[in-house]
Amino acid sequence: MVEQPTKQFLKEAIDFLTPIIKQAGEMALESWDKIEISKQKNSRDIATKADIEIENFLKEKILSQWPDHGFWGEEGERTNLESPYQWLVDPIDGTKYYLKRAPFFQTHIALVYREKPVLGLIYNPVSRQLFSAVKNGGTYLNGRLIKNNSSVPIQESIIDIDFRGLTTMGNENLKERKWLIGKVGEIMEKSYRIRMGGSAFGIYLVTGAIDAYITVEGEGFKLQDLAPRLIIMKEAGYEIEWINTPFNKKILIVSQKPAISEIKKILLS
Repeated sequence: MVEQPTKQFLKEAIDFLTPIIKQAGEMALESWDKIEISKQKNSRDIATKADIEIENFLKEKILSQWPDHGFWGEEGERTNLESPYQWLVDPIDGTKYYLKRAPFFQTHIALVYREKPVLGLIYNPVSRQLFSAVKNGGTYLNGRLIKNNSSVPIQESIIDIDFRGLTTMGNENLKERKWLIGKVGEIMEKSYRIRMGGSAFGIYLVTGAIDAYITVEGEGFKLQDLAPRLIIMKEAGYEIEWINTPFNKKILIVSQKPAISEIKKILLS
């Protein structure tokens, strides 16, 4: 039987991966002025040469250290699916921004044990900010423990919402789209401000730049993006709620009371 990850194992993993994820971020910066397209499914779903190179770099480093673990990158094939330990990697989260020279991209690494995230790192190479967390170990920003204890009502909350393409669905999903837009309208009326930054700003919930993070299951809904955010947000003291919509979709809410209760009430009404 495979043992659960120990506190010592997780600490050593963070120590091992910290210089590696920073190097990955530097690779993204070095390629920023000479971007090459590697794969293109459509005009918006694009992988650059840097995406592929960084993922391969991270895969080689991670599997050389833990060869019996699984690896699931955003651009390549999964390996060792039967392992209870799975490393999830997004080499450049925010490739669309990266392509257009906007400084809103990050590198993500998460370790999932039996389908639950136990370690997460997110590195912003432009601001040189490294967010990290392990299960029951707290959340750190550049090595300093952070814990946002602010608790604000929805009327004072800045809320980041990611539609994930659901507002551009075809006519067959018209009812779902209207329902979703209606709910966002209700949240907008009751909150201080709504942001729609996509993947760029969600992690800044833990610094207090936003007060709630909402994302909708839809196009581009990837565990490689979500897993490191969830462990980092949870360890910073935020509550995580999944809401089922009438259209068999899930909505993720991350915030603190009382705002999370008020948002949940709107979505369930």
